[in-house]
Amino acid sequence: MSTTTPSVTITADGYTAEIALRGGQLLSLTSADPASGKAQNLVVPAERGEGAYPGMVLAPWPNRIAGASYTYEGTEYSLTANEQETGAALHGLLFSTLLQVQHQKDNEVHLAGVLPPSEGYPFRLEVSLVYRVAGHLGLTATLSTRFAPAAEDGAEPGTSAPFGVGFHPYLTADDAPLKACRLRLPASTVAQTQANGRVTGRQPVSGDLDLTDGPLLAGLRIDHAYTDLPQEGWSAELQHGPSGLVVRMISDTPWAQVYTGDRISRAGVAVEPMTCPPDAFNSGEDLMTLTAGGDDDGAATPSPWVRVGYSIEAIRR
Repeated sequence: MSTTTPSVTITADGYTAEIALRGGQLLSLTSADPASGKAQNLVVPAERGEGAYPGMVLAPWPNRIAGASYTYEGTEYSLTANEQETGAALHGLLFSTLLQVQHQKDNEVHLAGVLPPSEGYPFRLEVSLVYRVAGHLGLTATLSTRFAPAAEDGAEPGTSAPFGVGFHPYLTADDAPLKACRLRLPASTVAQTQANGRVTGRQPVSGDLDLTDGPLLAGLRIDHAYTDLPQEGWSAELQHGPSGLVVRMISDTPWAQVYTGDRISRAGVAVEPMTCPPDAFNSGEDLMTLTAGGDDDGAATPSPWVRVGYSIEAIRR
Protein backbone atom coordinates (compact mmCIF):
# COMPACT_ATOMS: atom_id res chain seq x y z
CA MET A 1 0.00 0.00 0.00
CA SER A 2 1.37 3.40 -0.97
CA THR A 3 2.14 5.63 2.03
CA THR A 4 2.68 8.86 0.05
CA THR A 5 -0.28 8.94 -2.32
CA PRO A 6 -3.99 8.59 -1.42
CA SER A 7 -5.22 5.42 -3.09
CA VAL A 8 -8.05 2.93 -3.33
CA THR A 9 -7.94 -0.85 -3.69
CA ILE A 10 -10.34 -3.05 -5.63
CA THR A 11 -10.47 -6.83 -5.64
CA ALA A 12 -12.42 -9.74 -7.13
CA ASP A 13 -11.84 -13.33 -8.19
CA GLY A 14 -8.19 -13.35 -7.14
CA TYR A 15 -7.32 -10.00 -8.78
CA THR A 16 -6.31 -7.02 -6.64
CA ALA A 17 -5.46 -3.56 -7.94
CA GLU A 18 -4.37 -0.42 -6.13
CA ILE A 19 -5.03 2.92 -7.82
CA ALA A 20 -3.71 6.32 -6.82
CA LEU A 21 -6.10 9.25 -6.74
CA ARG A 22 -3.39 11.49 -8.17
CA GLY A 23 -3.62 10.97 -11.90
CA GLY A 24 -5.41 7.63 -11.55
CA GLN A 25 -2.05 5.84 -11.56
CA LEU A 26 -2.18 2.04 -11.41
CA LEU A 27 0.08 1.38 -8.43
CA SER A 28 -0.10 -2.41 -8.44
CA LEU A 29 -1.96 -5.34 -9.94
CA THR A 30 -1.77 -8.94 -8.72
CA SER A 31 -3.53 -12.20 -9.50
CA ALA A 32 -3.70 -15.16 -7.13
CA ASP A 33 -2.16 -18.38 -8.43
CA PRO A 34 -4.98 -20.97 -8.14
CA ALA A 35 -2.49 -23.70 -7.23
CA SER A 36 -0.61 -21.94 -4.44
CA GLY A 37 -2.82 -18.95 -3.61
CA LYS A 38 0.23 -16.72 -3.97
CA ALA A 39 -0.40 -13.20 -5.25
CA GLN A 40 1.61 -12.77 -8.45
CA ASN A 41 2.56 -9.37 -9.83
CA LEU A 42 1.19 -8.65 -13.31
CA VAL A 43 2.64 -5.12 -13.43
CA VAL A 44 5.77 -3.74 -11.81
CA PRO A 45 4.63 -2.06 -8.56
CA ALA A 46 4.93 1.72 -8.87
CA GLU A 47 7.31 1.96 -5.93
CA ARG A 48 9.88 -0.04 -7.94
CA GLY A 49 9.68 2.21 -10.98
CA GLU A 50 9.92 5.67 -9.49
CA GLY A 51 10.64 8.28 -12.14
CA ALA A 52 9.69 5.95 -15.01
CA TYR A 53 5.93 6.71 -15.07
CA PRO A 54 4.80 3.21 -14.00
CA GLY A 55 1.05 2.71 -14.39
CA MET A 56 0.36 6.35 -15.21
CA VAL A 57 -2.38 7.65 -17.48
CA LEU A 58 -0.87 9.80 -20.21
CA ALA A 59 -3.08 12.70 -21.29
CA PRO A 60 -3.65 15.08 -23.03
CA TRP A 61 -0.72 13.59 -24.94
CA PRO A 62 1.29 10.39 -24.60
CA ASN A 63 5.02 10.08 -25.20
CA ARG A 64 6.92 13.25 -26.18
CA ILE A 65 6.35 16.68 -27.67
CA ALA A 66 9.65 17.65 -29.28
CA GLY A 67 11.08 20.92 -28.02
CA ALA A 68 8.24 21.18 -25.49
CA SER A 69 6.38 23.40 -27.96
CA TYR A 70 3.71 23.05 -30.63
CA THR A 71 1.49 25.13 -32.87
CA TYR A 72 -2.26 24.60 -32.89
CA GLU A 73 -4.66 26.55 -35.08
CA GLY A 74 -2.02 29.18 -35.74
CA THR A 75 -0.98 29.75 -32.13
CA GLU A 76 2.32 28.53 -30.70
CA TYR A 77 2.31 27.10 -27.19
CA SER A 78 5.22 26.38 -24.85
CA LEU A 79 5.20 23.58 -22.29
CA THR A 80 7.48 22.59 -19.44
CA ALA A 81 10.35 20.41 -20.68
CA ASN A 82 10.14 17.69 -18.05
CA GLU A 83 12.69 15.42 -19.76
CA GLN A 84 15.90 17.36 -19.32
CA GLU A 85 18.12 15.16 -21.47
CA THR A 86 15.97 15.70 -24.59
CA GLY A 87 14.19 18.99 -23.88
CA ALA A 88 10.85 17.30 -24.58
CA ALA A 89 7.52 17.56 -22.79
CA LEU A 90 6.83 14.00 -21.68
CA HIS A 91 3.58 12.12 -21.03
CA GLY A 92 1.07 14.93 -20.65
CA LEU A 93 -0.36 16.68 -17.60
CA LEU A 94 -2.94 14.38 -16.04
CA PHE A 95 -0.43 12.47 -13.90
CA SER A 96 -0.24 15.40 -11.45
CA THR A 97 -4.01 16.02 -11.27
CA LEU A 98 -5.83 14.89 -8.12
CA LEU A 99 -8.99 12.94 -8.97
CA GLN A 100 -11.97 12.27 -6.74
CA VAL A 101 -13.78 9.01 -6.03
CA GLN A 102 -17.27 9.26 -7.53
CA HIS A 103 -18.35 5.68 -6.88
CA GLN A 104 -16.70 2.59 -5.46
CA LYS A 105 -17.57 -1.07 -5.02
CA ASP A 106 -15.41 -3.99 -4.00
CA ASN A 107 -14.38 -4.67 -7.60
CA GLU A 108 -14.53 -1.23 -9.25
CA VAL A 109 -13.87 2.44 -8.73
CA HIS A 110 -14.97 5.50 -10.69
CA LEU A 111 -12.68 8.53 -10.51
CA ALA A 112 -13.34 11.97 -11.95
CA GLY A 113 -11.66 15.33 -12.13
CA VAL A 114 -10.81 18.40 -14.17
CA LEU A 115 -7.59 19.18 -15.96
CA PRO A 116 -7.59 22.97 -15.74
CA PRO A 117 -6.34 25.25 -18.51
CA SER A 118 -2.68 26.16 -18.32
CA GLU A 119 -0.36 28.44 -20.27
CA GLY A 120 0.94 25.64 -22.47
CA TYR A 121 -2.41 23.83 -22.78
CA PRO A 122 -5.22 26.39 -22.33
CA PHE A 123 -8.03 23.86 -22.70
CA ARG A 124 -10.23 22.70 -19.83
CA LEU A 125 -10.79 18.94 -19.88
CA GLU A 126 -13.15 16.83 -17.79
CA VAL A 127 -12.02 13.26 -17.20
CA SER A 128 -13.65 10.10 -15.89
CA LEU A 129 -11.54 7.03 -15.17
CA VAL A 130 -13.03 3.63 -14.37
CA TYR A 131 -11.09 0.61 -13.12
CA ARG A 132 -12.68 -2.82 -12.69
CA VAL A 133 -11.41 -6.30 -11.86
CA ALA A 134 -13.23 -9.55 -12.65
CA GLY A 135 -12.21 -13.16 -13.07
CA HIS A 136 -13.10 -13.38 -16.77
CA LEU A 137 -11.51 -10.05 -17.75
CA GLY A 138 -8.74 -9.31 -15.28
CA LEU A 139 -8.28 -5.56 -14.90
CA THR A 140 -10.03 -3.14 -17.25
CA ALA A 141 -9.27 0.58 -17.35
CA THR A 142 -11.31 3.12 -19.31
CA LEU A 143 -10.57 6.83 -19.57
CA SER A 144 -13.35 9.12 -20.81
CA THR A 145 -12.45 12.71 -21.67
CA ARG A 146 -14.27 15.74 -23.03
CA PHE A 147 -13.36 19.35 -23.75
CA ALA A 148 -15.55 21.44 -21.46
CA PRO A 149 -14.67 25.14 -21.61
CA ALA A 150 -15.85 27.15 -18.63
CA ALA A 151 -18.08 30.18 -19.15
CA GLU A 152 -15.25 32.51 -18.12
CA ASP A 153 -13.02 31.05 -20.83
CA GLY A 154 -15.08 32.87 -23.44
CA ALA A 155 -14.88 29.92 -25.82
CA GLU A 156 -17.24 29.79 -28.77
CA PRO A 157 -18.96 26.78 -30.33
CA GLY A 158 -16.53 25.07 -32.67
CA THR A 159 -13.53 25.82 -30.48
CA SER A 160 -11.37 22.71 -30.24
CA ALA A 161 -8.54 21.20 -28.23
CA PRO A 162 -5.77 18.85 -29.43
CA PHE A 163 -5.80 15.53 -27.62
CA GLY A 164 -4.12 12.17 -27.33
CA VAL A 165 -4.00 9.54 -24.61
CA GLY A 166 -1.91 6.58 -23.54
CA PHE A 167 -1.31 4.25 -20.61
CA HIS A 168 2.02 3.21 -19.08
CA PRO A 169 1.92 -0.15 -17.25
CA TYR A 170 5.11 -2.19 -17.01
CA LEU A 171 4.12 -5.82 -17.51
CA THR A 172 5.83 -8.49 -15.45
CA ALA A 173 5.26 -12.23 -15.17
CA ASP A 174 5.47 -12.37 -11.38
CA ASP A 175 8.85 -10.59 -11.31
CA ALA A 176 10.48 -13.11 -13.66
CA PRO A 177 13.63 -11.70 -15.31
CA LEU A 178 12.95 -10.31 -18.78
CA LYS A 179 15.73 -12.44 -20.22
CA ALA A 180 13.56 -15.48 -19.49
CA CYS A 181 10.38 -13.98 -21.01
CA ARG A 182 8.96 -13.61 -24.50
CA LEU A 183 6.88 -10.70 -25.78
CA ARG A 184 4.43 -10.93 -28.65
CA LEU A 185 2.90 -7.86 -30.29
CA PRO A 186 1.12 -8.12 -33.66
CA ALA A 187 2.44 -4.84 -35.11
CA SER A 188 3.91 -4.75 -38.60
CA THR A 189 5.44 -1.25 -38.59
CA VAL A 190 7.76 0.62 -36.23
CA ALA A 191 8.41 4.37 -36.17
CA GLN A 192 11.87 5.86 -36.52
CA THR A 193 12.25 8.65 -33.98
CA GLN A 194 14.82 11.06 -32.65
CA ALA A 195 15.57 11.09 -28.92
CA ASN A 196 13.20 14.04 -28.39
CA GLY A 197 10.32 12.10 -29.94
CA ARG A 198 10.26 13.64 -33.39
CA VAL A 199 9.22 10.97 -35.89
CA THR A 200 11.49 10.84 -38.94
CA GLY A 201 10.03 7.84 -40.72
CA ARG A 202 8.73 4.31 -40.33
CA GLN A 203 9.78 0.89 -41.44
CA PRO A 204 8.50 -2.69 -41.46
CA VAL A 205 9.37 -4.57 -38.29
CA SER A 206 12.48 -6.73 -38.66
CA GLY A 207 15.33 -8.15 -36.62
CA ASP A 208 15.30 -7.28 -32.94
CA LEU A 209 12.26 -5.03 -33.41
CA ASP A 210 10.03 -7.79 -34.80
CA LEU A 211 7.76 -8.96 -31.97
CA THR A 212 5.18 -10.75 -34.09
CA ASP A 213 6.41 -14.24 -33.20
CA GLY A 214 7.10 -13.54 -29.52
CA PRO A 215 10.92 -13.45 -29.36
CA LEU A 216 12.87 -14.00 -26.17
CA LEU A 217 13.71 -10.62 -24.63
CA ALA A 218 17.22 -11.63 -23.57
CA GLY A 219 19.62 -9.04 -24.98
CA LEU A 220 16.90 -6.95 -26.65
CA ARG A 221 16.82 -3.21 -25.99
CA ILE A 222 13.60 -1.67 -27.27
CA ASP A 223 12.11 1.81 -26.84
CA HIS A 224 10.01 2.19 -29.98
CA ALA A 225 6.52 3.14 -31.13
CA TYR A 226 4.73 0.41 -33.08
CA THR A 227 1.74 0.74 -35.40
CA ASP A 228 -0.22 -1.11 -38.08
CA LEU A 229 -1.87 -3.13 -35.33
CA PRO A 230 -5.10 -5.05 -35.99
CA GLN A 231 -7.88 -2.46 -36.28
CA GLU A 232 -10.42 -4.68 -34.57
CA GLY A 233 -8.22 -4.81 -31.47
CA TRP A 234 -4.93 -6.37 -30.49
CA SER A 235 -3.35 -8.28 -27.67
CA ALA A 236 0.22 -8.25 -26.38
CA GLU A 237 1.46 -11.24 -24.40
CA LEU A 238 4.39 -11.43 -22.01
CA GLN A 239 5.13 -15.12 -21.44
CA HIS A 240 7.42 -16.73 -18.90
CA GLY A 241 8.02 -20.21 -20.26
CA PRO A 242 9.36 -21.92 -17.11
CA SER A 243 6.28 -21.04 -15.03
CA GLY A 244 3.71 -20.98 -17.83
CA LEU A 245 2.45 -17.57 -16.68
CA VAL A 246 1.25 -15.29 -19.48
CA VAL A 247 0.30 -11.65 -18.90
CA ARG A 248 -2.02 -10.49 -21.66
CA MET A 249 -2.87 -6.88 -22.49
CA ILE A 250 -5.77 -6.09 -24.83
CA SER A 251 -6.47 -2.72 -26.43
CA ASP A 252 -7.60 -1.24 -29.74
CA THR A 253 -5.38 1.83 -30.03
CA PRO A 254 -3.56 2.36 -33.34
CA TRP A 255 -0.18 2.74 -31.60
CA ALA A 256 1.76 1.00 -28.83
CA GLN A 257 5.09 2.03 -27.35
CA VAL A 258 7.27 -0.84 -26.15
CA TYR A 259 10.07 -0.14 -23.67
CA THR A 260 12.20 -2.85 -22.12
CA GLY A 261 12.55 -0.99 -18.84
CA ASP A 262 16.28 -0.34 -18.83
CA ARG A 263 15.87 2.66 -16.49
CA ILE A 264 14.26 0.40 -13.89
CA SER A 265 16.83 -2.39 -14.26
CA ARG A 266 14.57 -4.29 -16.67
CA ALA A 267 12.12 -5.13 -13.90
CA GLY A 268 9.38 -5.29 -16.55
CA VAL A 269 8.49 -4.26 -20.07
CA ALA A 270 6.25 -1.25 -20.70
CA VAL A 271 3.56 -1.88 -23.29
CA GLU A 272 1.84 1.47 -23.74
CA PRO A 273 -1.39 1.71 -25.76
CA MET A 274 -1.43 5.12 -27.48
CA THR A 275 -3.97 6.88 -29.68
CA CYS A 276 -1.21 8.73 -31.56
CA PRO A 277 2.53 8.53 -32.19
CA PRO A 278 5.21 10.57 -30.41
CA ASP A 279 5.16 14.31 -31.17
CA ALA A 280 1.65 14.17 -32.62
CA PHE A 281 0.96 17.72 -31.40
CA ASN A 282 3.48 18.84 -34.03
CA SER A 283 2.94 16.29 -36.80
CA GLY A 284 -0.84 16.04 -36.45
CA GLU A 285 -0.67 12.30 -37.16
CA ASP A 286 -3.62 10.48 -35.55
CA LEU A 287 -4.16 13.52 -33.32
CA MET A 288 -7.70 13.83 -31.99
CA THR A 289 -9.53 17.16 -31.79
CA LEU A 290 -12.17 17.64 -29.12
CA THR A 291 -14.64 20.21 -30.44
CA ALA A 292 -17.08 22.17 -28.26
CA GLY A 293 -20.72 22.32 -29.27
CA GLY A 294 -23.15 25.17 -28.72
CA ASP A 295 -26.45 25.81 -26.93
CA ASP A 296 -29.46 27.87 -27.99
CA ASP A 297 -27.86 31.02 -26.58
CA GLY A 298 -24.70 30.59 -28.60
CA ALA A 299 -22.54 29.54 -25.65
CA ALA A 300 -19.98 26.75 -25.97
CA THR A 301 -20.95 23.36 -24.55
CA PRO A 302 -18.78 20.30 -23.81
CA SER A 303 -17.59 18.12 -26.65
CA PRO A 304 -18.71 14.48 -26.84
CA TRP A 305 -16.85 12.07 -24.56
CA VAL A 306 -13.89 10.19 -26.05
CA ARG A 307 -13.23 6.77 -24.50
CA VAL A 308 -9.97 4.81 -24.57
CA GLY A 309 -8.94 1.80 -22.51
CA TYR A 310 -7.12 -1.48 -22.07
CA SER A 311 -7.23 -4.68 -20.03
CA ILE A 312 -4.64 -6.91 -18.36
CA GLU A 313 -5.24 -10.53 -17.39
CA ALA A 314 -3.27 -13.54 -16.18
CA ILE A 315 -3.30 -16.77 -18.16
CA ARG A 316 -1.69 -19.89 -16.75
CA ARG A 317 -0.65 -22.61 -19.15
